[in-house]
Amino acid sequence: MLALSRGEGQSIIINGTIEVKVVKWSRSAVRLAIQAPREVAVDRDEIWRKLHPTDLTPLEKADRERQLRFGATTPVAPQHHDTIEIDVPLAPDADHPKTP
Repeated sequence: MLALSRGEGQSIIINGTIEVKVVKWSRSAVRLAIQAPREVAVDRDEIWRKLHPTDLTPLEKADRERQLRFGATTPVAPQHHDTIEIDVPLAPDADHPKTP
């Protein structure tokens, strides 16, 4: 995994076709803008997990491959995720008016 530091207004380019830009950040959230070809699916993690409940995420797959390649003595079993829905209060955001 590659971890990068980016500031507001800065972006990264993935494979020459996808741009991820930091639009706004605060203590509690980061707002990203993602420009990708129409054929590329872009989902939030929790949505992707609902659509693929028995699949490993790309990061989990990469971690599993690393463990198998660099020292895990036994294969790592896929981890299946149960979906738990909870209400999480969001910090007030000046860009979004309150709804009744």
